[in-house]
Amino acid sequence: MDIAAIAVLVLLLAPFCLRAQGVAQPSPSTIPVVAAQSAPVVDATRLIPLLPDAPAGWSADKPEGSTSQSEGFQITTVSRTYVKGDADNAPTATINIIDSANNRQFQDATKAMWSIPSNTPQGYDKAMTVAGLPGFEHFAYADQTGVLWVIVGGRFFVQVETTRQPASELETWLARLDLKKLSALK
Repeated sequence: MDIAAIAVLVLLLAPFCLRAQGVAQPSPSTIPVVAAQSAPVVDATRLIPLLPDAPAGWSADKPEGSTSQSEGFQITTVSRTYVKGDADNAPTATINIIDSANNRQFQDATKAMWSIPSNTPQGYDKAMTVAGLPGFEHFAYADQTGVLWVIVGGRFFVQVETTRQPASELETWLARLDLKKLSALK
C-alpha cells in the first residue's frame, strides 16, 4: 500500500479510531463520500521542501512523498518524522501534508466529524481554530500522544502527530511549517 492510500485511510478513519476510548461513534451520515476532483493536486516534489528541518537536539528522517490516483481521485501526500534522541521511548513528531485538491465535499465531511468533542479521563478530542485555520486536536494523557489536523488554503490537510510530548507541542510543531507559503501553492 503506498503512502497516498495510507493517507486517505488515515483521513477517513482517524476520527473514528480516536473516539474509540468510550466516546459515542458518529452516525453513518457523517462518513465522508469522496466526490469528483475539483482541481489538480500539487506535486509531491513541490510540497517536500516545506517540511521543516529538525530543530536543535532532534534528528529527522528523509522526507517522503507521492502523488497518486485511484478511482478518479488524485491525492498528494508528503511526510517527515522527527526523533529526539536514540532511546526506544524517545519523543517523536511526524508532519504530514495531504493535498485534497480543493475537494469541498471531502473537507466538509471531515470537518463535520471534527465537530464531535469529547473529554474523558483518558484524553480529549476537540475542534479548534489554530492560526486562523479550522482544525481538530486529539490527545491521550497516559502516553502523551497527540494529533493535530488543520486545513490550510482550503485544500491542504496538515497533520502533526506527537508521542511522549505535552499537548502544547502539537502547535509548536505546526508553527515550524510556513503555512502562508503552503496556502499560496496551487
